[in-house]
Amino acid sequence: MYMAKVHPFKHKSARVLRQRRAALLRQLAVPPQAIRASVVERFGTCGKASCSCHRGAKHGPYYYLIQCVAVGHLRKFLLKGPRALDTARTAVSAFNTFYDGVEELSQINAELLRRGDPLPGE
Repeated sequence: MYMAKVHPFKHKSARVLRQRRAALLRQLAVPPQAIRASVVERFGTCGKASCSCHRGAKHGPYYYLIQCVAVGHLRKFLLKGPRALDTARTAVSAFNTFYDGVEELSQINAELLRRGDPLPGE
């Protein structure tokens, strides 16, 4: 499970937090290739009883892109070839980097709100 990084903002001044928020807002842009998913490596066995995969040397690796779209609803498909694997890893990384920035922004806004500072747009 992916958990957000906790940013230690309690001992920073409101001015420093507002400056960091402004910097994040300048940097944050949704990457067009972003995919909220995971790339998973799998090894498997085949249906041939005499195959060595049943004695330890499994077939693979096979790489899948797995996306949870709702509770109990997964989308999963095989990434065919190194190019698809690289593209998927780049897209997942782009989303995670963007999400980390949004999470930091959220924590800054929550801390400023806790201190009674107005949030942008109020």
